[in-house]
Amino acid sequence: MNSLSTIPWRINPVSILAAAISLIGAFLPWWGFDVSGISINQAHRWTIWNPPRFNTQVPGGAMVSWNFTISSVSVLVLVLVATALVVVGSLTLLRRYLLGGLVLSALAPVVYAVAINYVTMNYCLSPFCVSGPVGVESVSRVAGLSVAWGFQSGFYIFLAAVVVSVAGLIVNSRLAGGIVKSVTVRTPISTGPMTVYCSHCGSILQPQSKFCPNCGQARTMPTSTQ
Repeated sequence: MNSLSTIPWRINPVSILAAAISLIGAFLPWWGFDVSGISINQAHRWTIWNPPRFNTQVPGGAMVSWNFTISSVSVLVLVLVATALVVVGSLTLLRRYLLGGLVLSALAPVVYAVAINYVTMNYCLSPFCVSGPVGVESVSRVAGLSVAWGFQSGFYIFLAAVVVSVAGLIVNSRLAGGIVKSVTVRTPISTGPMTVYCSHCGSILQPQSKFCPNCGQARTMPTSTQ
């Protein structure tokens, strides 16, 4: 007996959208600071593809650059792997891929925020010393000069992608549950020779036999089973 199962092809559009949003966020700035004053207005933004480089001649500058680089590369790897898992899960409707992508996606901004907090709390971002990943501070030695720092558009867009991934996981459960497996069963028909029995003594007869070899009776009214 042969069985043939057919599973219709489906794609999770919500998870595909989440993967697209996460890639857009990965190319936009995640953190930076603005310097503004009477005669100055500067903006410094950094993506996870291009971490900041500080002057190594300034005390602590090399360590700050190293920490930014390590954290940015680590987050970039998490983002790319998470996006790949979400895409695979969107095409196969396998929950484990989407769930793995969601976990890594949620982990990426947490790692980045912890790294930014560590750097800003322990080192000076020359020529300013900021405390914490988000804040505003006036520069006392220069009148009217202030610096504001914090997370940028790429970071928040990626957080939106995490929320969409959660919705994609819910949609995936409904799509996977709606797939119906159709099974076609084929029953083979035997084409082999029939077994013939003697109507008198019940002995098995050869198909070409005219008399029973056991009792000698003529072959009449044979009984066949399949």
